[in-house]
Amino acid sequence: MGKKSDDELKPEMILKLLRKHLKEQRPVTLYNTFHGVPITYEAEIAMIHTDYAGLIVHPYQAVCIQRERRTYLQSRILPSIVRAYPISIDYTNNVVLLKQFQYPKSITVDLFNSWVSPEKQVKVEASSDEKNDFLVKMQEIAALEENRIRVAFEVPDDIGYNREDAIELAFRLEPDGELIQVPGVVCSLTKVRNKDRKRMEVEGLASMGDEISILAYIAKREDQIIAALDKTYQRLRKGKKVRRK
Repeated sequence: MGKKSDDELKPEMILKLLRKHLKEQRPVTLYNTFHGVPITYEAEIAMIHTDYAGLIVHPYQAVCIQRERRTYLQSRILPSIVRAYPISIDYTNNVVLLKQFQYPKSITVDLFNSWVSPEKQVKVEASSDEKNDFLVKMQEIAALEENRIRVAFEVPDDIGYNREDAIELAFRLEPDGELIQVPGVVCSLTKVRNKDRKRMEVEGLASMGDEISILAYIAKREDQIIAALDKTYQRLRKGKKVRRK
């Protein structure tokens, strides 16, 4: 898709497109995450004001919008994904008022793949033929398209690895589980704010047996996270404060 004109980028033009959704009773799709798990449901446009829009959303989406203080909208009418921020959230009627609609230049969070943190500490052994081996704690793990596995963890600033360096990871997702091995490369290495650390992401392919174990583990963690999301919604609906973890 070509570059958008200045007029297309204006919030009022986005609201104009959303008004068309309201008139034609077309839903939009909202994207958020909860502890790394994508939360994606359709939402109904209930009203359009000159500066904001009111949407009837799924209860879980309301919780995520409250936590993240933003949401992303997508539809066939909108040229690309739109970011918006909440004004108010009604947990009884599941109505959210959104403002500041804009096409973001970049989206830092993964809206389509689950990035789950281990329920219990998982130690990762990293080895290389050319670099020093090291031991770290897993932060997140994701299963991406084309059978790719990605593992994230923090390392010291002076780790000595660079992007595209070959590396092999070995870990057990459960204390008594089988050893899983993921040969791959360093695909991301970014500075952690206010720390002498970097976030390293390694991407690779696992054997079929190891991949099945990873997928099963991610599915289990997704179920646990969704259960926690439901509890959070129930507390918010009753007007109780929720502590962020």
